[in-house]
Amino acid sequence: MGGLQGWHILILGVIALVAIMVVGLVLVIVLKSSNRPRAGVAANFNAGQPQGVPTQIGYTMNGQPMYQQPVLPQTNLFAILALVLGIFTGILGIIFGHIARSQIRQTGEGGAGLALSGLIIGYVWVGLFLLRMIF
Repeated sequence: MGGLQGWHILILGVIALVAIMVVGLVLVIVLKSSNRPRAGVAANFNAGQPQGVPTQIGYTMNGQPMYQQPVLPQTNLFAILALVLGIFTGILGIIFGHIARSQIRQTGEGGAGLALSGLIIGYVWVGLFLLRMIF
């Protein structure tokens, strides 16, 4: 009767999954409280302008054009975490990916591709985990 039986492994898997979800929730709460929107950040950076292209703002006294340096949006922290955690733990990648996509829609930050990649990788991990549990 030594060793783990099938239902022991299932219980340990559920406990591990719950522990990962609790850790993810704590990380979300901590990071959410430190990720307050900055004052003066517009929802759309240079609406209608391609990003990274300087815009002409006027002329100097001798007729030379003056350009404003481009303002690029920052990459969302949750999007980076979604990708990294999606590679290592699927469920946290899914959680952080959905939070990141929501924040990116609201603030106009960069990182939509990172968040989507974290979501896809996370769902693949969860799907593989479920297939392994079934078979």
